[in-house]
Amino acid sequence: MKRLFWLALFLWLAVNLLTLTGYPGVWVDEILSADAGIHLAQGKGFVSAGWFNQPSTELWASYPPLYALLLAGWLKLFCITAFVVRVFGLGLIAVSLLMILLCLKRLEDHTTSLTIILALAVCEPLAFLERAGRPDSVSVFLLCATALVFVERTWRWREIVLFVLGLLAVPAALQYAAFVVILGALLQIWFRAFTRREIMIWIAGAATGAAVLAGVYAGHHVLRIFLESTVASTHSSAGRLLQSLLLKNGATAFVPSDILTAPLRDYASPVLIVSGIAAWFLAKRSKHSLAQKLAGFGVACAIVIPIAIQLLGKYPIYYAYMGTVPATVAILAAWRRLGHRTVTAVILLLLLMGGAGRFWWKAWNQGTQTVYESLSHVTEEDTVVADYPTYYSLLGHVQELFAVGYAGGKVMPHFPPDQAARVNKIFVRDSLFTTVAKRVGGQWQRISEVIVLRHESLTDEIVIDDDTRKPVVERIGIYARTGGNKNLSASGAR
Repeated sequence: MKRLFWLALFLWLAVNLLTLTGYPGVWVDEILSADAGIHLAQGKGFVSAGWFNQPSTELWASYPPLYALLLAGWLKLFCITAFVVRVFGLGLIAVSLLMILLCLKRLEDHTTSLTIILALAVCEPLAFLERAGRPDSVSVFLLCATALVFVERTWRWREIVLFVLGLLAVPAALQYAAFVVILGALLQIWFRAFTRREIMIWIAGAATGAAVLAGVYAGHHVLRIFLESTVASTHSSAGRLLQSLLLKNGATAFVPSDILTAPLRDYASPVLIVSGIAAWFLAKRSKHSLAQKLAGFGVACAIVIPIAIQLLGKYPIYYAYMGTVPATVAILAAWRRLGHRTVTAVILLLLLMGGAGRFWWKAWNQGTQTVYESLSHVTEEDTVVADYPTYYSLLGHVQELFAVGYAGGKVMPHFPPDQAARVNKIFVRDSLFTTVAKRVGGQWQRISEVIVLRHESLTDEIVIDDDTRKPVVERIGIYARTGGNKNLSASGAR
């Protein structure tokens, strides 16, 4: 069993690496998350030229900074490409799984531990974070490190490490800090897992981290930006509630359908909830108290955590690890204690089919992206606004690069005038050109286009559309500034 486990884990890592840039394609969250780290790695400071609400001339504060800071160090060691950025997240998830394995070895029999690790590796939330280039991979790492500290009670520097992990919680993500509190409460209710001293040490670390972060932002006059982009954002329930109360804008804070469907946000959750309820009833009938307690805890995690996080903010697929990770561990542990190996195997298969297997299949079919002929249209003196698929191909080859989402928010509806005056090329899908041109201003002419072409994985074959029998391409128009008009208007755009 042990050899099969390590073989399976090796295959999981290998297939992920081979399909890492196939699915999803380079997307908005990936660039927004990485941009400040990329600028820092390039020696341009901790700034971002991708966010809609903050200029690239001030300290980036639109999201907690830990992921971007760590990513900058990683990119300094290697190079700046989509593959390298995604390998960073994949590596964090891989190390996290190994830490969970160490935890489970203290608590479970060896066979159960290996099964749980494989289930976590392939479940949809972690399978997505392994390749999405989002900051949540750092949160998963901190979660698993915290669990390991609680299990390894004999470590000499344990309390100091626990304080540091609390210190990093808010700089990692506000929703992660809230999640740890909710998960800790559930663990305390079911298992009395922590001492009062342990709880206070982590809380003291989290409070210190929040205070330090707020102090740094206040010192750079960007604390308001941070608060507007996080706790007061219209993307969250709490943000809409605050805006409704303070601004009287009538925003609907809580959408009942979003709250009720939060526990079903990913493919893994329905499998875990149904199997957890079945395990609870079976354990109750067979009077297996520990299995019943584990199953009940797992179902509570799969239902309570998503609803609570949705009420506090939002619960998209990249937050779904919060409910799925503890639920998977507890429910599979319950089934193994009940002695139902067949059920455990079926759960593992369903998690694979709805998670990593589905992503691998999509990545294999979509292949990798290549942006052709982009560099032939720019020089090192150009300042460019780039659509997300062309971002990495242009990076480092132009004087200044803005992501397509830069500006356009209520706080910053247009490019700052001095930056707008410098932009002389726009690489963007034609459907977005008018919107981008409004933010930049001036007159523009479409001079060419670049093709984002997909290849079959591991080969140089071009993906052919089954209906048209033509290569699968995405056309991105190249627009050049014409005339000397620098006014913030797109009236002359064509």
